[in-house]
Amino acid sequence: MNDIEILKEMFVCAVQVPLQRKRNQPPYVELIDTQANTTIEIKGLPCDSIVIRAEDFKDPLTVFKGSKGERKRADFVIVSNDGIKKWIIYIEVKRGSRIPRDHIIAQLRGAQCIMDYCKSIGREFWSAKGFLKGYEYRFVGIARLSIQNQPTRVNTSSSYSKRQLHSRPDAFLRVLGRQSLYFNELT
Repeated sequence: MNDIEILKEMFVCAVQVPLQRKRNQPPYVELIDTQANTTIEIKGLPCDSIVIRAEDFKDPLTVFKGSKGERKRADFVIVSNDGIKKWIIYIEVKRGSRIPRDHIIAQLRGAQCIMDYCKSIGREFWSAKGFLKGYEYRFVGIARLSIQNQPTRVNTSSSYSKRQLHSRPDAFLRVLGRQSLYFNELT
């Protein structure tokens, strides 16, 4: 059983976002964020992928105080294996462009903690000692601008803030004003 199969068995259907398929094309997924009232389409996912709605995990209000942001978590996590590379991509979707950076970082960190917990669950309860090992991590913040603030043309160079590799929550890739992205743009 591979990592994706274990995750599909581990998570209830309610937190799994189904992959969509069009004839003769790689899978895609629609990330629907009800809080931000927006939908983002990610095209070109590897066939061996799972998308998890991390925001649906029960709020740890009864355990953590929340003084350091430990109650927060990002909206989605994509776990993919294309046969060559393995990825875990954490995605936070926001509406508007004036979201405090620290808020997004805390949410990305929270989702990373959820996956660390899942890693332990897989290793202990599925006896998969190499479960979720060898993955590259990517962190992405997507800001959907309101219609009046949205550019009429998408300029790739201005819609990305790609100063450094986005392999840490505090160095996340910032994507502005895009409704549709390709998986390889996130990696």
